[in-house]
Amino acid sequence: MLSSISWQHYFAAIVIITISYYLYVVLRYYQKEISNLFNRKPQKSEIFSVGQSSAISVMGQAKPDNGVTISEMQNLQFTEVLPDDPKEVVFEQLQTTAIQNDPTTELVAEAGNLIDAFKEVDNKQEFLTLVGILIGSYKNFQEDIDLPAALTRVVEISKDKLKFTVAITDFQISWA
Repeated sequence: MLSSISWQHYFAAIVIITISYYLYVVLRYYQKEISNLFNRKPQKSEIFSVGQSSAISVMGQAKPDNGVTISEMQNLQFTEVLPDDPKEVVFEQLQTTAIQNDPTTELVAEAGNLIDAFKEVDNKQEFLTLVGILIGSYKNFQEDIDLPAALTRVVEISKDKLKFTVAITDFQISWA
């Protein structure tokens, strides 16, 4: 039976079946568009009516994060340019703080920070070791620092804040 069908009849059958399928789809699903095509009356096309509306917004407005403000360019504040070498930055900061505060006051302030850190810790030996390291870091300023007055001030501050008592004799520190 298949030997009696020629290639030309086969291709003709495929073309007729394909055309009839697409004709059915067009007539079935595009009736309004075809009727609008043949009616010469200007009617509003409903093909893209949903897509043509301008009031659709998919995403909302962008909101800045909490605490973020937008400023004008002329209101922006910039810092001074720092040198590329970090050693120069540290040296300049040390010079600035040395000019602003005398080393004795600065030593007492840093010892006060250490005392605040040891409020809840009951380890006298560790505290004395850390104070010794702190005082050793000020060896470069030994001519400018009144060490007995600084240690007296540290003992006064520590009386109310530490769980243990500290006396001036506990500090075994020499500048040599």
